[in-house]
Amino acid sequence: MLPKSERAAIIDIGSNSVRLVIYSVLGASILPTFNEKVMAGLGEGLMKTGQLSPTGVESALRALGRYKAILKALNLGNYTAVATAAVRSAENGPAFIQQASRALGRRVTILSGQDEARLSAVGVEASFHNPAGMIGDLGGSSLEFKQVGGVAEPGESLMLGPLSLVDGDLDLKALRKTIRATLKTSETLAQAEGRFYAVGGAWRTLAKLNMELESYALRVLQGYQMSKTQVDKVARLCFDSLTNPAARTLLENVDKRRARYLPVAAILLQEILAMSELEGVTISSSGLREGVLRDALGPTADDPLMDGVIAFARLDRNQIQFGEALHDFIAPALAPEPDLFGSPAADIRIEKAACMMADSAGRFHPDHRSQMAYDQALRAPYTGVSHSERALIAYAIGCRYEKDFKRPDEYTPLTTPEQDGRARQIGSAMRLGAVFSGRSGPILRRASLARTEDLLQLRVSKADEAMVSDTVVRRLSQTASQLRLKPDVKIG
Repeated sequence: MLPKSERAAIIDIGSNSVRLVIYSVLGASILPTFNEKVMAGLGEGLMKTGQLSPTGVESALRALGRYKAILKALNLGNYTAVATAAVRSAENGPAFIQQASRALGRRVTILSGQDEARLSAVGVEASFHNPAGMIGDLGGSSLEFKQVGGVAEPGESLMLGPLSLVDGDLDLKALRKTIRATLKTSETLAQAEGRFYAVGGAWRTLAKLNMELESYALRVLQGYQMSKTQVDKVARLCFDSLTNPAARTLLENVDKRRARYLPVAAILLQEILAMSELEGVTISSSGLREGVLRDALGPTADDPLMDGVIAFARLDRNQIQFGEALHDFIAPALAPEPDLFGSPAADIRIEKAACMMADSAGRFHPDHRSQMAYDQALRAPYTGVSHSERALIAYAIGCRYEKDFKRPDEYTPLTTPEQDGRARQIGSAMRLGAVFSGRSGPILRRASLARTEDLLQLRVSKADEAMVSDTVVRRLSQTASQLRLKPDVKIG
């Protein structure tokens, strides 16, 4: 059954930027299809004057007029506009909201600090599978904390954004002292354990820097993880950029507009980890905007990974039925393995996701199908997976489309040898199921795979005997070999 599909948009008026994001929503999947921002700088000088920047107000209002025109042209009336820390803190914030609402033709909502923290957490929870820990959403003026993983405590907002902390030259020692004193007042941080889910452009830029320093192959920010040691290494580079032109150039090459404030973001991240029991950093590309959208649409018990695969690959009902039948077909054949991703349930979830993508590359040219299918699965903007899980799915898909598929060497460190073996098994079994059934779910459900002590047996009804072609027998043999078994066909 296809999940419900709809389009929706969020306009986020922040301290640094004013952004419009249009989403394609399919069940639990939230895929951005349009993303535009204007670096208005509403919060520039706010801590000194108490007012929103006049040039920032002008820039923001122009952006809102443009966004209104875009949404009208796209016939998209399902959108929500929110404003955050700078607007709620400024003396002229209410006057700006009146202007902004007129420019947009719709009321703009000012979020409280607790609302902002709660909605950022909703966005993170919508894009990870069972996250546990604390989110930190770093904006231009504020930093929001909220525990995730079934914890009911309210979130909190601290005025620790770069625009609130920096006015002029950076004094790192004084800045760290100020940050540490403010973080000590946080009840949420004092109780935090698990992972730290980092939300916000500055922290995403730190992750990009770490990818550069470590020549990390998979440039996907969602789910990227950093240890305390890696954070310290990136922080040193950010601090060096204040006096070292080469370091400064490296930062600007990654993100020129944010380079000035990256030392602030780095100190914040160091102190958060130092003052808590948090295990490390996980980057979240989702946050406030996705939380506002999910909150408006209502909660869902569906899996963002499964719905994300369906949405990105644009699977129709027949393809969905085939993917579901394919997993039921191959599951009894898979070799017993230790937990690959923490639990048998977690392993099965990744196997199912791979099977849902088993018919995703039929439109690609046969000469390039396996590589294109691999690249698509590796980088697709579905959520709910770690990088190693994403890499296993992609490797399995490559093996599904090519018997001896070889992925690029730079991606091999993303998975363990045990995960590699499981990917090859899944890929080979998917090749067998696809060719036997003609990629038909109903036909596949009339057959089954079974393993005995030394056999991999394809069991087919007498009525479907004609489906057992030479190619089917050959692929059964290949799959059995992957599983260190002998092939066998049983008719009737």
